[in-house]
Amino acid sequence: MAIKKKVKEYKRELVLKSAGEFLEKSGFEKAKMADIASYCGISVGALYNLFPSKEDLFYQYVNYQIDLFYKELLQAYEYIKEPRERIKFFIKLKFQKFMQKRALLKDTVAGDPLFFAKLNANKGNPAALIYELIAKEFEKISKEVDLKIKDYEKISYLLNSFTYGYIEYWLINDKNLLDFVDEAYELFMEGVVLKN
Repeated sequence: MAIKKKVKEYKRELVLKSAGEFLEKSGFEKAKMADIASYCGISVGALYNLFPSKEDLFYQYVNYQIDLFYKELLQAYEYIKEPRERIKFFIKLKFQKFMQKRALLKDTVAGDPLFFAKLNANKGNPAALIYELIAKEFEKISKEVDLKIKDYEKISYLLNSFTYGYIEYWLINDKNLLDFVDEAYELFMEGVVLKN
């Protein structure tokens, strides 16, 4: 029984990877389950067996991407020890990941600025581990400087929203998002650090 479950999980992950590639190229709204199944090399029935609806597939894809992002952060944090550099790396990695998914972000569903807030509110906050990780870095920073906000989780949510402003600007103005990493970091830190 355990082997069967592992095989299904592995198959789900492979399909999510492949379906993600399809959605990243063609968007979510116009995609049909039949097209996604064809791209993945499986039957429509097999796709519905793994994901009961296109919306469920999309949410699972987003969860999968969030999980990959979290693991990549953890891996990088093994080498990056300084909390401020970790925050800056979070911004850079987030910008890189969004730049890779430009076509999908231009889709009205995926590009909804409140999409992740809705996802977090309705689907059990799949990014909670990332917020916790970032909150710990702000807690470390608070030992060096006074922060205007003592709720470190709140600061991590604010950082997340703040960086979305840059992503929205990039989508509209087609600038190089990575050029804004230092600026985003500096502006955000100016906003949360108390001046002596």
